[in-house]
Amino acid sequence: MLQSKMIDFVREHQMANDQDKILVGVSGGIDSMVLLHLLVHAGYSVGVAHCNFSLRGDESDADEQFVRYHCLMNGLPVHTIKFDTLEYAKENGLSIQVAARELRYAYFDEICKEHKYTRIAIAHNLNDSVETVLLNLSRGTGLRGLTGIKPVNGNIIRPLLFATRVQVQEYATLHNISYREDSSNASDKYKRNYIRHNVLPLLRELNPSVDISIYQTAQHLREAQLIVDSFLTQLRKEIVNENGGVFYIDIEKLKNQAAVNIFLVDFLSDFNFTPALTTEVCELLESSIGKRVESDTHVIFRDRNHLILQQKQKRQSVECQIDVNITQIDQPVKLSLSKLDYSQGFVFGKDTKYAYLDLEKLKFPLTIRPWQPGDRFMPFGMTSFKKISDFLVDIKIPLPDKEKVFVLTSENQIVWVVGYRIDNRFRVDENTQKILLIKFDE
Repeated sequence: MLQSKMIDFVREHQMANDQDKILVGVSGGIDSMVLLHLLVHAGYSVGVAHCNFSLRGDESDADEQFVRYHCLMNGLPVHTIKFDTLEYAKENGLSIQVAARELRYAYFDEICKEHKYTRIAIAHNLNDSVETVLLNLSRGTGLRGLTGIKPVNGNIIRPLLFATRVQVQEYATLHNISYREDSSNASDKYKRNYIRHNVLPLLRELNPSVDISIYQTAQHLREAQLIVDSFLTQLRKEIVNENGGVFYIDIEKLKNQAAVNIFLVDFLSDFNFTPALTTEVCELLESSIGKRVESDTHVIFRDRNHLILQQKQKRQSVECQIDVNITQIDQPVKLSLSKLDYSQGFVFGKDTKYAYLDLEKLKFPLTIRPWQPGDRFMPFGMTSFKKISDFLVDIKIPLPDKEKVFVLTSENQIVWVVGYRIDNRFRVDENTQKILLIKFDE
């Protein structure tokens, strides 16, 4: 019965055909062992991939040996690898679950390329999808997070997604399928397990068929998502412009939409903004210029007419010292330096990429560094100080470009906002004899 249902499910979702070569992710647990059995007996060409994540010591090694032995006895090609998952998670600042997922799928992709597999079969079942819906709901999610696990995602297929955990267990018993128990499945320290062991049993008291009900609702929402996606795609074309990896969202056009929050949740999810952060982004629509919201990887600014989204750029903390005899530096910005005699009739260029400074007023070594909040200088032609942050606003520097502005200093006094304006205190005057000419090469 389960066999024919799986074949129908595979055909319905166009998961695979007779020409496909399927790599089956097999942990040794009941779901993956049942999936492997079903695919083999359905006549598909399959191979097995097993990842030993080294998270349960001897138990993990025993899982690997079990999968290897099963494949050997059944004449199935098997590919195995052992990871130091804890170290990978630590090095990359990831949770154990996310680290394991990254390692697993990267390995599967590698095996597919090397051995010409065309599909990757994962043994998620109906209950896994239900748990995903509830987990996303508990975290706060948009519509997409309530659609459950996709049957097909690129070359990844889930032929067992229609089956409940009970049906899988019954099939394993009927066909005497051996499998390994993962002791971590009994621990409630993982949120998914807590939902499985505590939340769903309570919901089943209200409705014994709650798993099926939630799964079917997720399917309906997946269909609704297709309609929403079409609308959001068109809306994105109308209000978002992209230039060099920087996205400009037209504020007035966005505010005129009825589905502002839905659009932002969907659009910003690709840039690691959670629904909670998206609520803060919505507030930027009515905030003052310069306000920002940051995800782990991106930042979005409120500008005059746009929300500007870009990848976070690490502000360079390196300070480069410039000695009196230096004629060129390449980092953190490119500057060319030369000394000139000054006399009446000297012609000054108007390009702000050039700085003409009184050499005698400078104390070496000079320092080039990123500007910092609170920095002040006396703009050329003025006799009072101004915050650099205000100066950049006055000359209408786009918010993303502000992150790239550097200053040249002499004994902690700002000499030049590089590429924009020198400080009046270091200007050339009637007493100047030597000029330090600095050219900024972008």
